[in-house]
Amino acid sequence: MSRRLSALLLSSCLTLPGLVLAGDLTPEQIARIRREEKAAAEKVNAAHGNKKSSELSAAERRQMIREQQEAIQEVMDKNGVSRKDYARQTARMGPEQNAQVEAADKALEAKEKAAQAAKSQEQGAGEIQVQNGFNDENPVTVEGQENGLPVVEHGIPAGEEGLPESE
Repeated sequence: MSRRLSALLLSSCLTLPGLVLAGDLTPEQIARIRREEKAAAEKVNAAHGNKKSSELSAAERRQMIREQQEAIQEVMDKNGVSRKDYARQTARMGPEQNAQVEAADKALEAKEKAAQAAKSQEQGAGEIQVQNGFNDENPVTVEGQENGLPVVEHGIPAGEEGLPESE
């Protein structure tokens, strides 16, 4: 084997696994990364008062962009993906893969809502207070008899017999 052929073989063996690993992101992973990116960007925007970029000075805009890029880089590092590989894979996705990512995103959102509902049920599992009326000092009472049933009147109420009928 010539030296050139062996160098080509060696370089192809070293670079091909890297290319295969770059395309191994599942739709669930992409959806999770997108959700985390969006949350990080919203957090940075909230820190700057949710102002439009046109309302910021050039220095503030530069600072906000820098903070957003740092937040997105933290998300990428957390998920073990380089920005370059993520951008390549999302750019090469077709309509089928985009639909899979959207479905995974909806599934993640449903899981988050279910987790929040379970958490709120755990916190609110105590005794429920029932209040009659507007407050305890001024309760609203319903007219009724001693047995608690309401009075139902049939026909014209007493005292209104002499009133003219409306058309």
